Amino acid sequence: MATPSLNSADFKRLSRLGKKCALPAFILLALRQADAAAPFRLGLTVSRKVGNAVVRNRAKRRLRALVSLYEAPEKLVGWDIVLIARATARERDFALLRQDFGQGLEKTGVAP
Repeated sequence: MATPSLNSADFKRLSRLGKKCALPAFILLALRQADAAAPFRLGLTVSRKVGNAVVRNRAKRRLRALVSLYEAPEKLVGWDIVLIARATARERDFALLRQDFGQGLEKTGVAP
């Protein structure tokens, strides 16, 4: 099942009000939705600093896979999450990305 995505206003709201966690490969922003039973929504930002279009698209695919393979998706219900890729996201080992994602969720209070 595809996760609903965020729109521009949601990105701005998350950057203003959300909890932020800086990790080696990405920055994670998280904010609880008004409806705690709503499916989690995901937003990805990959700027040109990461690389050309091919590299950026690969980074986005890796980040989407990271979220889809998260071992406890029920903990994400009711949250808006934005991942802002850093240049290291393109070559960082996927096992380390998964570890970073788990740490980021703990630090922002999504998955205590």
